[in-house]
Amino acid sequence: MKISVITNETIAGTPAAVRKLRRIAAKLGIEILPEGSPDKPDFHLVLGGDGSVLRAVHTVPDLRVPLVNINIGSLGYLTCAGLDDLECVLQSLLDDRVKLTRRSLLEARCLNADGRPIAAPVFALNDLVAMRADSGRVVGIAFAVDGVDVTTFLCDGLIVSTPTGSTAYSLSAGGPIIMPDADAIGINVICPHTLTSRPLVLPEKARITLRILRGQSPLSFSADGQVCAALSTGDRIEIKLARRRQARLVMLPEHNDFATLRLKLNWSGALIP
Repeated sequence: MKISVITNETIAGTPAAVRKLRRIAAKLGIEILPEGSPDKPDFHLVLGGDGSVLRAVHTVPDLRVPLVNINIGSLGYLTCAGLDDLECVLQSLLDDRVKLTRRSLLEARCLNADGRPIAAPVFALNDLVAMRADSGRVVGIAFAVDGVDVTTFLCDGLIVSTPTGSTAYSLSAGGPIIMPDADAIGINVICPHTLTSRPLVLPEKARITLRILRGQSPLSFSADGQVCAALSTGDRIEIKLARRRQARLVMLPEHNDFATLRLKLNWSGALIP
């Protein structure tokens, strides 16, 4: 078995984690490919936290190669195990005793008022966020689905999330939890200037258009936390689920999404004494 290793050098424990990985890989007969190797790995092993996983999704050349995410960061919601369980994870890979979960990505195009691209198409595992660039003024965003005008929001911004991203920024902004294996898109408005705005869950085939209204502040547009465009009056964003691109995350056989919600996010119902 061949693996490539993706690390986050800003995490203090990275050098020790890499040394441990090399020791266990040598013990189990696993080949670690050097950076830039022309050989195709069987797995990409990510040492880091959730941010490291997101960066890996955007940087690996072939998303068909599964990601094995080992948490040495903080939350580790997208990881399959911690560093203490690294040998167990590698042995499970060798024994083919893992679950392969497919995660939807969003695809977005930013266009100006004349329909010309402002930037290259972008993809996101977690979310796409259009947010005001000025600190003190709300923005106006016209929201349409499948070519039908739905409403206009006066707000700080808007989050479009995948099921994977529904437990990230969108959750903090009051959005719904969408199970990772659902084919759906979450829509959540950031600080709307109204008492009646509610988040939405749209079907997988929905085509979303966000248009910047006249007379409002400019917006910054980001994919998985990375700013990729600045939008002005009349510009629009066209968003859909990417049908031909998915991330493949490895989980251990005992993985359960509800258990992850409880352990990582302290999710629960009412406490009964």
